[in-house]
Amino acid sequence: MRIELPEAALDFGRVADSALRGAGGIDLARDAESDPRAAAKAEECLASIGLYDIDPRDGLDDAVAAAELCRVGGSHAVPFPLAGILLRTSPGTPFALVDAQHPVIDHALAAGTWTAATLAGDLFDAEPVTAVDSKIAPFAMTAKLRPLAGTATVLDRRLSLVLGAYHLLGIGQRALKLAIGHTKVRKQFGQPLSDFQMIRHSLADQSVGLEGLDLLCRFSLWSTFTDSSPSLVDALSVRLEAQRVVKHTLRVAQQLHGASGFADEYDISILVRHAQPGLRLPTDRGTTLALLRTAIEEYGFAGPFSLTEEQGAG
Repeated sequence: MRIELPEAALDFGRVADSALRGAGGIDLARDAESDPRAAAKAEECLASIGLYDIDPRDGLDDAVAAAELCRVGGSHAVPFPLAGILLRTSPGTPFALVDAQHPVIDHALAAGTWTAATLAGDLFDAEPVTAVDSKIAPFAMTAKLRPLAGTATVLDRRLSLVLGAYHLLGIGQRALKLAIGHTKVRKQFGQPLSDFQMIRHSLADQSVGLEGLDLLCRFSLWSTFTDSSPSLVDALSVRLEAQRVVKHTLRVAQQLHGASGFADEYDISILVRHAQPGLRLPTDRGTTLALLRTAIEEYGFAGPFSLTEEQGAG
């Protein structure tokens, strides 16, 4: 099992983070809600550091670079469908997983036509139709699906789920940093909030949860290329854990900001709102759990800590 990230991928992540900060960081997401040029600026920034040179299908090393880019993009709530573009099926045609009964694609206007697939593998051409027009999904649109022949590959479905988990991981990591920074400067009863034991314990809990999610993301990415079965168990399990951990981290971070956590002048508010499509699409947590249970019943679940029969349980 390989969970160590190569230094080249870490360097790439640092370059991506620096580039996005230079382009505006979370302000790009804030501005993109009213000015499409901000999304175009995000794409230009990502293209300049090699976005279109990466194909995560080419192997684990390329997939690790793609995952690191998605994580960094999530930490800036970048207003651009990173995973969809990385998994594009042809130039200008991004890939997205959808619920065929209620197809919604985040950042759908990044392309006129998408390749969409269900978790079962059904393939479609998808055309953006109507904006969801929701404060918690400012870039999401319903889509019109046209069935295609064939089936989406297991690799594409796994990668879409795992890259989505990395995106959520980045969001959670940034939310924790914002919460830590806020509690250090805000005072109550004459001392910083971070001096209160309850606050420290709460932040420590979020840190441990995110560290565990980070390791599970790495395992699931490795499993994506080493598991020869058609199972989505590992990919669904990391999505479920990302939904659980990141949702809780966002809630705690927003609560620690107090009333200001709900004001868009503060980055945590933008981060929380823009995280919602990733937490809910293509499946909410309940649906993810149901799909995972079904997949485990069909394929079993080894996970990162499985024992061989020779080792036994003792």
